[in-house]
Amino acid sequence: MALSTYFAAAGRQLLAAGLLVRNGDDKLTTSLVDHDDEPVPLIWSPNDGSHGYFSNAAGWVKVAPQQTALYRLDMMAVIARLTAQFDLVARHGPIMLCPDLLWEIGDVRLGRRAERMPVWFARRLADEAVATKVSEVAKSRPAPRTRIVLTTTPSRLIKLASVPGQVVVNFRDLIDFNDGLAVHPEMLGARLDGAHPSDPTGVLNLSPDGKRLSILGGEPVSFKTDIQIKIIRALVAGHKEGRRYSAEELLTAAGSGSGSLRRTFGNAKWARLESYLKSNNGLWGFEF
Repeated sequence: MALSTYFAAAGRQLLAAGLLVRNGDDKLTTSLVDHDDEPVPLIWSPNDGSHGYFSNAAGWVKVAPQQTALYRLDMMAVIARLTAQFDLVARHGPIMLCPDLLWEIGDVRLGRRAERMPVWFARRLADEAVATKVSEVAKSRPAPRTRIVLTTTPSRLIKLASVPGQVVVNFRDLIDFNDGLAVHPEMLGARLDGAHPSDPTGVLNLSPDGKRLSILGGEPVSFKTDIQIKIIRALVAGHKEGRRYSAEELLTAAGSGSGSLRRTFGNAKWARLESYLKSNNGLWGFEF
């Protein structure tokens, strides 16, 4: 009823696009003939094969099927529309990670980047409880490369906590208006190239891909190897969470066999890090 009465044009478009699908029928309707706008239960009439209700003023009132139809958003259709222009690798299609809230879409190639980037889709990130659930899933599934989280939530309302190596983007900022809801891959690539640092107000600003760390607004320190990136991400996350790590813990988690942080980062990078990266009782962390 809402689609046909209040949003007729939009309703027709959503149904024609397949973004809304029939999801049963309402068991109540509003009595229009008695002018009291009271909800009344629907009754099945075997005589005319339809639902309706009995009114004291008008007798039996037949209700058309389209008046009681319930619809739901078809998230698979929405995701397919959003990513229609993506060069995606996904063996089984989107995988639901959090019921009706979070999906893993697949790996996308953007521009001339050598590696594909994992893409997720999340909704309702303005809800703190939902944002907490999504954050927990993100932390339990660390991304080996920069992960993109597309969302329907406006950027100013997103309450998702920052996760190293993860970029959250509202799809409205990236829509190709020549193709409906589709996100434009080149626009997304440009957004990532100029992505805001993970903590723009903090003393440590690590790029989403973990390859550049700016300390106190200084010239970024660059990291090239996966081992260096894993360690620096852990240290930056530890600084935000108030955690410190032993060198063995950091090196083992990153898969390094060098035996020390200095050797892992190399003398040049270590010279730039050691003024801020300190060991306290054998536990390493940033200090300012």
